[in-house]
Amino acid sequence: MLQRHLQETYEYLFDTAHDVLKGGASFAPFGAGIRKTGEKIHTNCDLAIDTSTPADHISGLIAGFRQDDQENGLIAAGLVFDGRASSDGAAALCFHMEGANGNAVEVIVPYARREGAGELAFDEPQITPVAAEIFVDVQ
Repeated sequence: MLQRHLQETYEYLFDTAHDVLKGGASFAPFGAGIRKTGEKIHTNCDLAIDTSTPADHISGLIAGFRQDDQENGLIAAGLVFDGRASSDGAAALCFHMEGANGNAVEVIVPYARREGAGELAFDEPQITPVAAEIFVDVQ
């Protein structure tokens, strides 16, 4: 069941980010999750673009997920940003995905723009286990 929730969250994040990129735009990091009630959520940070960095958005998203988990209970959560693959510096959609059991993965999906701004070619996802940052005991 948890795997299904993580997959649904990943697909939502990927599809939403892909739609923005197809339009030729960039985006600030955003997140999504599934509450224990089954409710799906979309979240972002309302930070000034000219004075914030992607890291500020990511920190805000993680803090927001932690609060939402305390208040409502989350099953799965993840975030996405438009970044670079560390292997070769190619443009990439970068995801951080976590289940409530504390298992976390980083998913990097390199992409290239084709002739038209709306056409993208995605490479195979690179999946790496990472330390949990959302579902952790914070003292």
